[in-house]
Amino acid sequence: MANVFKIYSGDYSKDGYDSGIDDAKEHKPKNKFKFFKAVNPINYVWAFDNAYQSFMGNYDKGYIDGQRVNHQVYNTTNTQGATVNNRSYESHLQMVNQLKERLTALQNKIESLKENYKKQIDAMENASFMDNYITPLRGKYSEFSQIIDTVQSMIDEHKSQIALHEEALEQLIEDGRG
Repeated sequence: MANVFKIYSGDYSKDGYDSGIDDAKEHKPKNKFKFFKAVNPINYVWAFDNAYQSFMGNYDKGYIDGQRVNHQVYNTTNTQGATVNNRSYESHLQMVNQLKERLTALQNKIESLKENYKKQIDAMENASFMDNYITPLRGKYSEFSQIIDTVQSMIDEHKSQIALHEEALEQLIEDGRG
């Protein structure tokens, strides 16, 4: 009876979601051709638009949810035990410090990526790869390096702005105590 209703309504939401989440959990690339396996041939004529839209939309949602499971990224609305007081300068100072720490970690990560890229090119050159292969990679590395340097300088500018905010917050904390 459920299959008859699915064919009548063209609602393949569950099939799409299940296919999407399975593909993501198994680290497979998106394969929307699964629609043609999931849908009943009758729905090629009857309620095709709804069948297609319900499968495809829910396939994407399922795929994203599967990726969240793989990467352990969960969005929860449970705030029990989380008592963040955004009405104190100390909490704002703490958030600013956390931002500064994350920016420093980001700088370290992208610098590491830049170094690893250079090491790979050097390793290929040492392994006697042809110049026709190495020369374009060196050009791309040069462009990549310039972009990384620009990002690094932008992060440094943000960190200097953060330092100004830290000073201002510390001054406000002192003024509040005095």
